Amino acid sequence: MGRFPTREHLFLLTLFLGALALRLLYLGEIRHSPFYAAPVVDAKVFLEQARQIAGGQFWGKPEPFWQPPLYIYFLAGLCWLFPASHLITIRLAQMLLGSLSCLLVYLIARRVLPLGQARLAGVLAAGYSLFFYYEGELLAVPLEIFFDLVLLHRLQMALDSGRGRDWALAGALAGLSALTRPTILFFVAALLLWRTWQTRRARSWWRPLALFLLPLLLVVLPVSARNYVVGGEWALISTNGGINFYLGNNPEYERTVAIHPGRQWEDLVMEPVRQGLTRAGEKSAYFYNKAFDYILAQPLDWLGLLLKKTYLYWSGPELKRNQDLYYARQHSWLLWALLWDQLLSFPFGLLGPLGLLGLACCWHRPGAKLLRLYVLAYAGAVILFFATARYRMPVVPVLLIFAAAGLAELWAARRQKLRAGLARLGLPLLGLLVLLNLSAAPDYRRDAQLWGDLGEVQLRQGQYDQAIGHLQRALELEPDYDYARHNLATAYLYQERYAEAVREGLRAAQDNPGRPDTRVLLGQALTALGQYEAAAPHLRQALQADSSSGLARYHYGRLLLKQGRYAEALPHLLAARQWQPGDYWINYELGRAYQAANQPDQALGAFEQALTIQPRPEALNALGALCLSQGDLPRARQYLDQALQLDPRNLEALINTALLGLRAGQTAAALAHLEALHRDQPQSSLVLRALVAAHTHAGNPKRAAQFQRRLESLSR
Repeated sequence: MGRFPTREHLFLLTLFLGALALRLLYLGEIRHSPFYAAPVVDAKVFLEQARQIAGGQFWGKPEPFWQPPLYIYFLAGLCWLFPASHLITIRLAQMLLGSLSCLLVYLIARRVLPLGQARLAGVLAAGYSLFFYYEGELLAVPLEIFFDLVLLHRLQMALDSGRGRDWALAGALAGLSALTRPTILFFVAALLLWRTWQTRRARSWWRPLALFLLPLLLVVLPVSARNYVVGGEWALISTNGGINFYLGNNPEYERTVAIHPGRQWEDLVMEPVRQGLTRAGEKSAYFYNKAFDYILAQPLDWLGLLLKKTYLYWSGPELKRNQDLYYARQHSWLLWALLWDQLLSFPFGLLGPLGLLGLACCWHRPGAKLLRLYVLAYAGAVILFFATARYRMPVVPVLLIFAAAGLAELWAARRQKLRAGLARLGLPLLGLLVLLNLSAAPDYRRDAQLWGDLGEVQLRQGQYDQAIGHLQRALELEPDYDYARHNLATAYLYQERYAEAVREGLRAAQDNPGRPDTRVLLGQALTALGQYEAAAPHLRQALQADSSSGLARYHYGRLLLKQGRYAEALPHLLAARQWQPGDYWINYELGRAYQAANQPDQALGAFEQALTIQPRPEALNALGALCLSQGDLPRARQYLDQALQLDPRNLEALINTALLGLRAGQTAAALAHLEALHRDQPQSSLVLRALVAAHTHAGNPKRAAQFQRRLESLSR
């Protein structure tokens, strides 16, 4: 007979289902957020890399990993398994991990605290708003927290049992955590030092540590080897450590830590390149050296900065990294109720003081040393770099355990009416509550990056009017925000407001002269205005900055085609097709170039390739015109009829149909058809050219000359 579930099992099931229900409720709410289907900044980069890996580029780019790779491969696996629904699948998977993390909080707390306090810690974790916020983002936070908690739970077992397999499994988990975020290695180093000191007199003190380290290295070193093979230099996990360390350790900390994507960020990233350092490891070392130069040159200033970062780490407001958390409250009633920054910064403005109080209360409690070591080591590592809400999240689950203990101590003193105990606990708590809630998070409504990101998302979704409004707001707040300026120019381009696109594009190019896509945009807009000579230098500059740019190749080839330089256009359009073989317009323009260069067979192949991608009237008309020029009238009629079925008002197809009638001997009908088109569109040079050719062919030189004069006056 099966065993009945115990109260412990029922609590675990209830905790898991309750945590999951809250997360699913939140997931249902955020599906209306503009960032749900269009992630930005780090989340956008993670998803793009994951899609590339899922698409077959398993080893990623041929360079050392810039960011820790495990989360990207986690996303890639889900993108590969669920290509049509990966956005919701990723979030569901992260919320399942988050719900399991709540169970782990309870299980870890159960080894340190009494049953009631451990259950309280689990319940607090289930309802902690920042957990399900990050579980709804495409960021590594949920995976980091899960691995760190499993690691702590396994370390508790290893410390209690002393079994080698527990130490070995803990080492493997530490390796996985490090591949998600290397910050855990600071805790690993602290753990090794602590255990070495504690067991230094034991005969085989080194054995558990060796069993811990060996699996850790077996997990991490394959990534190091991959970095060496593809990049020719050793990088333990990733190469973004140097620039991150510099961002948080320099005399202009306030400015550098607030840099968002744009010219300032690009200038910073390119600093080592301008010094002749091009390899990833060299660039990372450059920034480490620059930060240490500051620390050694101005130690007192750096110590002051360290104190400031320590305060920011423990203060209540949720400081942004890439995205402002408080903006997300607009799209979730649940987050609106459980996250705010008014008087008290909830929840961390309460959790921080309670967690520190509980940590002090548990100082001598058996089993708490490991958790205390984790909090202090991990927090110290984050403070050493820079403090934001996202990077302090892995400490929050353990702080919830200490907070449960602190609340229990306060409740016990109140029940026993111990004034001294209440004062001993309450006064420090009150002092921390006041101190850690003195500052406030910046108003997201004054955040230029937020408005710029909203504009970018709406631009991607084709909501050009809304995008323009948000991008203009971003530029009001930060006039030299070149990314927003570029996107504003792009929105005008898509609305065919070419003069405005040129105006904003020129300002964006002035702010960031080296950005090739702005030059391509200017080339597009000026080409559309017929200003070919003005467009060409911008497209050439784009190709000088990035010769591999398929977009620049395409638009420059298209410009050369319009200028009648067919032979020069062909290599650019061929390079563009190699970049995007499945693009309709590239194949179509390539066919036009072949046709103009008198290579009909290649033109036929390019037009037919365009049709296999998308059955559009332009390629059908071009094929009809090509067959007409070769005298294949039946095929020409077939293609032209198909073009007019798709677009009955397609002017080029209507003209070619009339010319086909002319070639077939239906002269009167063809001329009447062209005259009707001219009455409908008297300013069309295409119709006038066709009338000149048709009347010349029909032996009406006076009528042909009349239309020739109209054509010449139109061109003037």
